Amino acid sequence: MKGNQKYREVRSNNDANGQMIGVVVGLFITIAIAVLVYYNIMASMDTDTLDAEFNGTPAANATEDINDQAATFFQLAPIIGIVIIAVVILGYVNRIGG
Repeated sequence: MKGNQKYREVRSNNDANGQMIGVVVGLFITIAIAVLVYYNIMASMDTDTLDAEFNGTPAANATEDINDQAATFFQLAPIIGIVIIAVVILGYVNRIGG
């Protein structure tokens, strides 16, 4: 019974802390799905065939640029999530100390 009551208290809590934790979890799940989808799609691309079909247009260079930009995003996105978590923790500690 007590566990159910605690769950209801957390579920009905309208504080920003509970909502921010949900946002961070959603962000990390979205990043994980994006990484899986992106790398499955990019791994299936045959840039040699694309170059031949587009009369020597450097499609391979375009895909390399896209991969570089995606790699940068996938490195920065978890850092953004960690910063959000740090802000929530600091806000909570400030509220306890203040």
